[in-house]
Amino acid sequence: MKYTIFSIDGVERTDNLRKFLNFILENKAYDNIKHNCIQCIGSYKGELELSFIMRISDFKVVVDAGFVDGEESFVEFSECNKRYADLVWKDGVRQGLGSLKSVTKEEAMKHDSWTYRPDMNTYWITVKGNPDTVVS
Repeated sequence: MKYTIFSIDGVERTDNLRKFLNFILENKAYDNIKHNCIQCIGSYKGELELSFIMRISDFKVVVDAGFVDGEESFVEFSECNKRYADLVWKDGVRQGLGSLKSVTKEEAMKHDSWTYRPDMNTYWITVKGNPDTVVS
């Protein structure tokens, strides 16, 4: 299985966030979205923002609804133990990022891009090489 980390257009505006969350709940109720949408906090290019993790198959519903039309890229990662990650640009071009690595909050704050999953109390960054052995 593959997952996507993304933010939505205007996520900082409460009305946009409310519309998106209502959209997710409604589409889960109608079984258009099969799995959970996990709310995260992240940094992209040094900018703090709310972000989300969804299975790619469910993310298509979000894309089709126009919630990410203004976003320049998304991160896709695999569920395997190495969590291989790609940055996927809006035009479909893929850029290998390496793997997601679990790190401390202090280590994550040293990077321009990271994701925090409150449900797991875990910070993630991307690293080149084996995330079990590479020093970030």
